[in-house]
Amino acid sequence: MAVNSDAPDVASATNTVKQPVTKDADTPKSESESEDTKYANPGTLCGVHNVYQTKPDENDETSWSKELPETIVDPAEDAESAQYALIVRNVKCYDGRKSLSIHSIVIQSEFLKTFLGKVLEGYPGVTATLERLEFTAPFKPLVHRWEDFLKAREAEDLDETTKEHVDLLYKILEEELRDVLARKKDLVRNGVITHPLIWTIFEPDDVVIANISGRLHASLFVNDRINCRTQSIILDGKFVEFDGDDFGYCDTEYEVPLFLGTVPITCLPAFPLRYHPEKEAIRQSLVARGKLWEQHKGFHYKQYEGTAIGFLDDNKKKKYHVKSRIIIDAEGFNVFHPHETVDVWGTVPNELTEEHQLVASPAVYGYSLKDKEWLMFYLDCSSDIKWNTDAFDSLVLPKEQENLKDLILAFAKAQSKSLDSFDDVIQGKGRGIIMQLSGPPGVGKTMTAESVAEVMQVPLYTMSAGDLGSNADDVERKLKNILRMIPKWGAVLLLDEADVFMEARTTTDLQRNELVSIFLRMLEYYEGILFLTTNRAEEIDPAFESRIHVSLTYKELDTNSRRHVWNQFLSRSVKTETFSDDQLDSLAAVQLNGRQIKNMIKTAGLLAWSQNRDLNYEHVKTVLGLRKATSPLSA
Repeated sequence: MAVNSDAPDVASATNTVKQPVTKDADTPKSESESEDTKYANPGTLCGVHNVYQTKPDENDETSWSKELPETIVDPAEDAESAQYALIVRNVKCYDGRKSLSIHSIVIQSEFLKTFLGKVLEGYPGVTATLERLEFTAPFKPLVHRWEDFLKAREAEDLDETTKEHVDLLYKILEEELRDVLARKKDLVRNGVITHPLIWTIFEPDDVVIANISGRLHASLFVNDRINCRTQSIILDGKFVEFDGDDFGYCDTEYEVPLFLGTVPITCLPAFPLRYHPEKEAIRQSLVARGKLWEQHKGFHYKQYEGTAIGFLDDNKKKKYHVKSRIIIDAEGFNVFHPHETVDVWGTVPNELTEEHQLVASPAVYGYSLKDKEWLMFYLDCSSDIKWNTDAFDSLVLPKEQENLKDLILAFAKAQSKSLDSFDDVIQGKGRGIIMQLSGPPGVGKTMTAESVAEVMQVPLYTMSAGDLGSNADDVERKLKNILRMIPKWGAVLLLDEADVFMEARTTTDLQRNELVSIFLRMLEYYEGILFLTTNRAEEIDPAFESRIHVSLTYKELDTNSRRHVWNQFLSRSVKTETFSDDQLDSLAAVQLNGRQIKNMIKTAGLLAWSQNRDLNYEHVKTVLGLRKATSPLSA
């Protein structure tokens, strides 16, 4: 690799002053010293006292001495050596083919610097205009640009002096690099490479591709290095990433384990795109993926099915199979994920060029609503959401409360579009919409929140008391994060079975009192849409009454409501006419809630599948009979 240095090689002169050294009482005095020797106060003499490192002893330890080493030699580079176009440093060679090899070459000719500046233009790490230009074995820049060197050497516009200096350098390099260049050419012609010569086919800023978990990853090559313990070659690269605010580069690396003989270049764990037999098609595919990836910066709500990656607190990764709606949000990942952040460096434009899109990340960062985990998602596993626009219309409520459906939806839409500009006396307080849904299980409380989110086409974040825990500090921390995330996404928040946080405070249960107080305080500053479901509305703390905008009480389903629910769920599995009116009436007569009806149909469907038949009334009757036989009330 080329090494540039503008530091002078000649040491500056020093004014050496010999100063007496104070010794301990037991230290013998030299003949030149006497008890009358006088010393200046410490640090007062304007001078330098030089000491010299000694040779290593039998333990490979060194010390310092006032005596000049006997083996010291004069500097090799001086006014005499500065006259020459090149300084070639040679070392002993032990490969059996020659006695000396070149360690490094110092370019001193201004003609050569100008020539090499054109040949190596854009090569990272090389600045040909520096006063001192040095190349060190194995001379990677010159090996990588050898064809350019040869073409430039044959150019007709070279003046006589430059031509002479270039020919001198060519003769030295050709003799030194002949074997490497010939072996590289032969290997590449056969589409293979050896482990010791991998460095010859990786040039800085090469587009490198790797197949990781069945996906093509692309990056720009930066450098290679050796793992001294395993002798593996580590290929360092960089790719374009988004941190939630800006595009930039992230570092990556690929490991090439030690191997004997040759392997096909395209079988390496990572290899330059230019060696791929379909490089143009691959390039176009990567650029197209990069364009799509660029469009997913910011916040996006998607359906996802496939592998996702989680990050643990011990720097390990965990694979998840996710089949859920997700929220793509790199900024949120950086704020709320406890173990990993997306950090970028370097300058990348906000509008990516094709070269940046080519090496863009194949993944995005966000949140799985079902798994309640911050994860890394692969873009090719995401898709647009298919919304259930009929969800709200299919919601079954008692007739006397049907008009409340429109009120709930109106409240939610107004809050979502920030039409309600009302604020509390204290800025930021009272800006949320809180709706309480109470009643027995399975009558539609949860479905109400789900339907509102579906009609509004926004995320629904569902949590229960179990997700928050019972420790006051943990509850406060988790609630604080959740209540910050949800309004940012424009999501609907559903706190299911919120009784433990809403139940009236007492003089005996101080721990629960603290949970209720924390919850009340958090609600004051919540700015989104919140549904609270409870089974015991009559036991709610009075302080919640002033914070709840809409309260809806659900009753047990009557016969007509149950018939409607049976009809709805069955229509998703079979044709409506499969069940007669009498059969639907018979099913509706059984005392079941909505959740139980759904489970009955699901179980009956499994029974029909096991018999390789379509779902019919007899399957449902069989499941209902089993339920009655196993019910504790049937004994």
